[in-house]
Amino acid sequence: MFNFFKKNKPPVQVEPSAPRELAADEITQIEYQINERKQQLTHTDDVQLLASCNEQIGILYNQLGRADLAIEYLETSMQQKRSIGEGYKILMSLYNYKRAEAAKSGSIADIDFWMNKMDEMRNIAKLATIQRN
Repeated sequence: MFNFFKKNKPPVQVEPSAPRELAADEITQIEYQINERKQQLTHTDDVQLLASCNEQIGILYNQLGRADLAIEYLETSMQQKRSIGEGYKILMSLYNYKRAEAAKSGSIADIDFWMNKMDEMRNIAKLATIQRN
């Protein structure tokens, strides 16, 4: 009835913060690292190494602000070896970013798609937690 003790809170902003600007030499260095990891992918059959390289490539693409490529490589890594490390966290935030974009555009189908992807990631975290105990 009365709201004497409630504080007025500013509205929560859904839009993620923009990645920091990278200098040209930083971009070159990241692209070099991506190419090194891609070379490793072509010279190994070790599933652990494949998963690690794909995760690292995804993380590097995320640093460059190339979300779609980051998602592609991080999903491949998760298919090869499920983990809840840095790649998991980045992939979850990218899915949330894509869901927010879909919400802005008003696309119910895209919102559902990205929400389902986020649910899959939560299931991975649940399984990883259960397996540790």
